[in-house]
Amino acid sequence: MIDPILMGLGLFVGILVGLTGVGGGAILTPLLILVVGVKPMTAVGTDLAFAAITKGVGAFQHMRHGKPDLRLVYRLLLGSIPGAILGAWLMSSLEGISTINIDAVFTRILGFVLIISAIASLLRVFNINWIKDNHMEIGTIGTAVIGGVVGIMVGCTSIGAGSLLMAMISIFFRRLPIAQAVGVDVAHGAILAMVAAMAHGAAGRIEVPMVMSLLIGSLPGVLAGSWLCNHLPGRPLRVGIATMLAISGMHLL
Repeated sequence: MIDPILMGLGLFVGILVGLTGVGGGAILTPLLILVVGVKPMTAVGTDLAFAAITKGVGAFQHMRHGKPDLRLVYRLLLGSIPGAILGAWLMSSLEGISTINIDAVFTRILGFVLIISAIASLLRVFNINWIKDNHMEIGTIGTAVIGGVVGIMVGCTSIGAGSLLMAMISIFFRRLPIAQAVGVDVAHGAILAMVAAMAHGAAGRIEVPMVMSLLIGSLPGVLAGSWLCNHLPGRPLRVGIATMLAISGMHLL
């Protein structure tokens, strides 16, 4: 059965993903938990399945305009794919320990990750960078390490493929144009979410009817957001997103 509330959430998140590369996990996962009342672990798996398809459409749209740096995407995936599998395995291991309330533990982890993502987003928005050499080049190993950190966070919480990675790109790949950075983020996020979703799906953490309702709203949203990426100033929106992440994170702690 199609849920209009989930359709609305999907539309909102889809626009954010297409416009900024952020929102697939950092916005939707807490919304599913706080607004819809989904169990935290199920929210992660459902969000990842949703993000894989939504970001896949967004990546296709960005590739039509020739924006993603596929070489950078490949380097990130060298670390993020094994990282995502490791993250999903860690959560499954914790879930199997009877003395641990996995939902309570995960909710607090999610809160901390959201706050970290908010800080990372603000660093990017206000161009704060502690690396003095703006022309430094990060090699394949360094890029894979960045991908690995993001992959573990995504595998554990579904968060980081957008908010955290975009901040990392702005710090370590400062010469990459913003539209191309969003394209890299969305293309990488689509593949990473697909891998992590398969890992969580094997553990039965995906609600397929919920994913379908979300997708009905998100697919037109991500197409609209990808088009708006070249026509709207992103800074005010990113400040608003960072504020939402921080508020959601504090509420979950």
